[in-house]
Amino acid sequence: MDRTDYQILNLLQADSRTTLKTIGDRVGLTAPAVSERIRRMEEKGAIKSFSVHVDRTLLDSSLTGFILVAVFPEKYGPFCKFCEDTPAITAHHHLVGKLNALLRFAVKDTRELDSLLAAIKQYGDSQTSVELGAYFERKDIPLPK
Repeated sequence: MDRTDYQILNLLQADSRTTLKTIGDRVGLTAPAVSERIRRMEEKGAIKSFSVHVDRTLLDSSLTGFILVAVFPEKYGPFCKFCEDTPAITAHHHLVGKLNALLRFAVKDTRELDSLLAAIKQYGDSQTSVELGAYFERKDIPLPK
């Protein structure tokens, strides 16, 4: 991948609905050339998907944050299934260390959070942090030199 591919990735990260023509104008290529580059990056796996960033605080899930969990090793498989099946858990990362799972959550209120934490307790101990705000959630990919 070259600098132009990285520029295209950054433009798509900022807004995945950016038109091929607009991207082309910004990187000095035609729309068909941009389309071909995007197709190649998808084939290589550099682009996994195109998505929408949702503000859950506007969707009756105004309490968001993170839960670190020390999942018992023998329960990690069922824990993964629990996370997939639980709408309040919006992301699940497997970590190295005693606290081996990091969850992101979005719930309506503290009552719903308490219920979620009670359900997680069967898989291991946890530490919860409530999010006050996010300074950023995405950064541009540094361009190669």
